[in-house]
Amino acid sequence: MNDNNDFLCPNCGSTESTVEQYVSMDPPVPKDKNPWSSVLQIITCKQCHREIPAHLGERWDNISIEDAKKEWIEQFKYYKKKYF
Repeated sequence: MNDNNDFLCPNCGSTESTVEQYVSMDPPVPKDKNPWSSVLQIITCKQCHREIPAHLGERWDNISIEDAKKEWIEQFKYYKKKYF
C-alpha cells in the first residue's frame, strides 16, 4: 500500500469513498481472463460511484496514479460492461 493509504479514484480523481468491501471468492481458474476474479478488496468512489479495486484506489506497492489510471482503463473500467 502507499505510505498514506489514501484513496484516489483512478476514474474521476476524487479522494472520497463510501464503502470498502472485502470479497470472498473461489480461487481463480488458471485460464480465467476476468481481471476482477483476483480482486478481494473493492472501494466505491463517492463521486462517480464506480467500484474500484483497492490496489488501484490506494495505489498499493507505491504505484503512481498514472499507472493506476492506465491499469484501471485497460483492465477494469469496461470489463463488466463488455462481458457481464
